[in-house]
Amino acid sequence: MWLWFKALLLSILFFTSGCGYTLSHRLKNIFNDSQGIFVPIFSNNTEELGAEMVFTNALLRELKVHQSFLITDKKESADLELKGMIEQISYQPTALYAPAGGVNKLQSYVTLPDQLNVVATVRLNLINTKTKEILWTRSASASRIVSAFLGRTGDKEAASGFGLFTQSLIDSRYSELARDIMRDMYDSMLENL
Repeated sequence: MWLWFKALLLSILFFTSGCGYTLSHRLKNIFNDSQGIFVPIFSNNTEELGAEMVFTNALLRELKVHQSFLITDKKESADLELKGMIEQISYQPTALYAPAGGVNKLQSYVTLPDQLNVVATVRLNLINTKTKEILWTRSASASRIVSAFLGRTGDKEAASGFGLFTQSLIDSRYSELARDIMRDMYDSMLENL
Protein backbone atom coordinates (compact mmCIF):
# COMPACT_ATOMS: atom_id res chain seq x y z
CA MET A 1 0.00 0.00 0.00
CA TRP A 2 2.79 2.41 0.95
CA LEU A 3 4.61 1.70 -2.33
CA TRP A 4 1.46 2.40 -4.34
CA PHE A 5 0.97 5.72 -2.47
CA LYS A 6 4.60 6.74 -3.23
CA ALA A 7 4.15 5.94 -6.94
CA LEU A 8 0.94 7.98 -7.06
CA LEU A 9 2.61 10.91 -5.28
CA LEU A 10 5.64 10.81 -7.60
CA SER A 11 3.45 10.74 -10.70
CA ILE A 12 1.45 13.73 -9.44
CA LEU A 13 4.66 15.62 -8.74
CA PHE A 14 6.05 14.73 -12.16
CA PHE A 15 2.99 15.99 -14.03
CA THR A 16 2.64 19.16 -11.97
CA SER A 17 6.31 20.05 -11.76
CA GLY A 18 7.87 22.75 -13.82
CA CYS A 19 8.21 26.46 -13.40
CA GLY A 20 4.71 26.96 -12.05
CA TYR A 21 3.15 28.50 -15.13
CA THR A 22 2.79 27.92 -18.83
CA LEU A 23 2.95 30.40 -21.64
CA SER A 24 -0.02 30.05 -23.92
CA HIS A 25 -0.16 32.52 -26.76
CA ARG A 26 -0.51 32.81 -30.49
CA LEU A 27 0.10 35.43 -33.12
CA LYS A 28 -2.74 37.95 -33.50
CA ASN A 29 -4.90 37.16 -36.52
CA ILE A 30 -3.98 40.38 -38.31
CA PHE A 31 -0.40 39.06 -38.73
CA ASN A 32 -1.45 35.86 -40.48
CA ASP A 33 -0.77 36.03 -44.19
CA SER A 34 -0.11 32.94 -46.29
CA GLN A 35 1.86 35.08 -48.77
CA GLY A 36 4.24 36.28 -46.05
CA ILE A 37 5.02 39.63 -44.49
CA PHE A 38 7.46 42.01 -46.14
CA VAL A 39 9.86 43.83 -43.78
CA PRO A 40 11.66 46.76 -45.46
CA ILE A 41 14.69 48.55 -44.02
CA PHE A 42 13.60 50.91 -41.25
CA SER A 43 13.27 54.60 -41.96
CA ASN A 44 15.56 56.65 -39.77
CA ASN A 45 14.23 59.99 -38.50
CA THR A 46 17.39 60.64 -36.49
CA GLU A 47 20.86 61.89 -37.33
CA GLU A 48 22.40 58.58 -36.26
CA LEU A 49 23.67 57.16 -39.54
CA GLY A 50 23.48 53.41 -39.96
CA ALA A 51 21.14 52.76 -37.02
CA GLU A 52 18.36 51.68 -39.39
CA MET A 53 20.23 48.49 -40.36
CA VAL A 54 20.83 47.49 -36.74
CA PHE A 55 17.15 47.87 -35.84
CA THR A 56 15.91 46.16 -39.02
CA ASN A 57 18.19 43.19 -38.41
CA ALA A 58 17.05 42.95 -34.78
CA LEU A 59 13.40 42.76 -35.87
CA LEU A 60 14.13 40.11 -38.51
CA ARG A 61 16.12 38.04 -35.99
CA GLU A 62 13.30 38.22 -33.45
CA LEU A 63 10.70 37.15 -36.00
CA LYS A 64 12.83 34.31 -37.35
CA VAL A 65 13.73 32.96 -33.91
CA HIS A 66 10.07 32.42 -33.00
CA GLN A 67 9.15 31.16 -36.49
CA SER A 68 5.64 32.59 -36.11
CA PHE A 69 5.89 34.64 -39.29
CA LEU A 70 6.34 33.81 -42.90
CA ILE A 71 8.71 36.55 -44.04
CA THR A 72 9.15 37.34 -47.70
CA ASP A 73 11.74 39.47 -49.45
CA LYS A 74 9.32 40.38 -52.26
CA LYS A 75 6.99 43.26 -51.51
CA GLU A 76 4.82 42.47 -54.54
CA SER A 77 3.90 39.00 -53.29
CA ALA A 78 3.06 40.02 -49.70
CA ASP A 79 -0.31 41.31 -48.59
CA LEU A 80 1.22 42.75 -45.40
CA GLU A 81 4.17 45.03 -44.78
CA LEU A 82 5.74 45.57 -41.36
CA LYS A 83 7.34 49.01 -41.57
CA GLY A 84 9.70 50.24 -38.89
CA MET A 85 10.72 53.78 -38.08
CA ILE A 86 13.40 54.96 -35.68
CA GLU A 87 11.70 57.97 -34.14
CA GLN A 88 14.40 59.01 -31.71
CA ILE A 89 17.90 58.22 -30.52
CA SER A 90 19.10 60.60 -27.85
CA TYR A 91 21.81 60.65 -25.23
CA GLN A 92 22.22 62.87 -22.22
CA PRO A 93 24.67 62.95 -19.33
CA THR A 94 23.48 61.20 -16.20
CA ALA A 95 26.69 61.66 -14.21
CA LEU A 96 29.33 64.38 -14.41
CA TYR A 97 33.02 64.12 -13.61
CA ALA A 98 34.64 67.10 -11.89
CA PRO A 99 37.78 66.07 -10.00
CA ALA A 100 39.69 68.46 -7.78
CA GLY A 101 42.44 70.02 -9.86
CA GLY A 102 40.60 69.53 -13.17
CA VAL A 103 40.86 66.92 -15.88
CA ASN A 104 44.26 66.70 -17.58
CA LYS A 105 45.01 70.21 -18.88
CA LEU A 106 41.46 71.60 -18.50
CA GLN A 107 40.47 74.19 -15.91
CA SER A 108 39.41 72.95 -12.48
CA TYR A 109 35.81 74.14 -12.87
CA VAL A 110 35.22 72.07 -16.05
CA THR A 111 32.87 69.12 -15.68
CA LEU A 112 32.67 66.33 -18.23
CA PRO A 113 30.00 63.69 -18.80
CA ASP A 114 31.07 60.51 -17.05
CA GLN A 115 27.97 58.53 -18.00
CA LEU A 116 25.48 58.98 -20.79
CA ASN A 117 21.95 57.59 -20.99
CA VAL A 118 21.21 56.44 -24.54
CA VAL A 119 17.49 56.21 -25.38
CA ALA A 120 15.95 54.82 -28.57
CA THR A 121 12.30 54.92 -29.61
CA VAL A 122 10.96 52.84 -32.49
CA ARG A 123 7.52 52.57 -34.12
CA LEU A 124 6.22 49.60 -36.11
CA ASN A 125 3.23 49.75 -38.46
CA LEU A 126 1.58 46.71 -40.02
CA ILE A 127 0.16 47.86 -43.34
CA ASN A 128 -2.13 46.18 -45.83
CA THR A 129 -0.15 46.60 -49.06
CA LYS A 130 -3.25 46.75 -51.26
CA THR A 131 -5.41 49.19 -49.29
CA LYS A 132 -2.53 50.99 -47.50
CA GLU A 133 -4.57 50.70 -44.30
CA ILE A 134 -2.62 50.56 -41.03
CA LEU A 135 -3.81 47.39 -39.28
CA TRP A 136 -1.61 47.57 -36.19
CA THR A 137 0.85 50.07 -34.73
CA ARG A 138 3.11 50.07 -31.69
CA SER A 139 5.85 52.24 -30.30
CA ALA A 140 8.49 51.09 -27.83
CA SER A 141 11.57 52.55 -26.15
CA ALA A 142 14.64 51.26 -24.38
CA SER A 143 17.65 52.85 -22.71
CA ARG A 144 21.23 51.97 -21.83
CA ILE A 145 23.92 53.68 -19.78
CA VAL A 146 27.28 54.29 -21.48
CA SER A 147 30.44 55.17 -19.60
CA ALA A 148 32.08 58.12 -21.33
CA PHE A 149 35.76 58.05 -22.24
CA LEU A 150 37.80 60.70 -20.44
CA GLY A 151 41.35 59.52 -21.11
CA ARG A 152 42.26 61.80 -24.04
CA THR A 153 40.09 64.78 -23.24
CA GLY A 154 42.91 67.24 -22.60
CA ASP A 155 45.26 65.95 -25.30
CA LYS A 156 45.84 68.82 -27.75
CA GLU A 157 47.09 66.43 -30.41
CA ALA A 158 43.88 64.39 -30.29
CA ALA A 159 41.24 67.09 -30.11
CA SER A 160 38.67 64.94 -31.90
CA GLY A 161 39.45 61.76 -29.95
CA PHE A 162 36.90 62.33 -27.21
CA GLY A 163 33.93 62.94 -29.49
CA LEU A 164 34.66 60.09 -31.90
CA PHE A 165 35.37 57.55 -29.19
CA THR A 166 32.28 58.49 -27.21
CA GLN A 167 30.12 58.31 -30.35
CA SER A 168 31.42 54.82 -31.10
CA LEU A 169 30.48 53.75 -27.55
CA ILE A 170 26.97 55.10 -28.11
CA ASP A 171 26.73 53.31 -31.47
CA SER A 172 27.81 50.05 -29.83
CA ARG A 173 24.66 50.14 -27.65
CA TYR A 174 22.29 50.16 -30.63
CA SER A 175 22.22 46.37 -30.91
CA GLU A 176 21.24 45.98 -27.23
CA LEU A 177 18.58 48.67 -27.52
CA ALA A 178 17.22 47.13 -30.72
CA ARG A 179 17.10 43.63 -29.19
CA ASP A 180 15.13 44.85 -26.14
CA ILE A 181 12.72 46.90 -28.23
CA MET A 182 12.05 44.09 -30.70
CA ARG A 183 11.36 41.62 -27.90
CA ASP A 184 8.74 44.03 -26.55
CA MET A 185 7.32 44.49 -30.04
CA TYR A 186 7.07 40.74 -30.61
CA ASP A 187 5.28 40.28 -27.28
CA SER A 188 2.72 42.89 -28.31
CA MET A 189 2.06 40.93 -31.53
CA LEU A 190 0.80 37.97 -29.50
CA GLU A 191 -2.55 37.14 -27.94
CA ASN A 192 -2.52 35.51 -24.54
CA LEU A 193 -4.89 32.57 -24.45
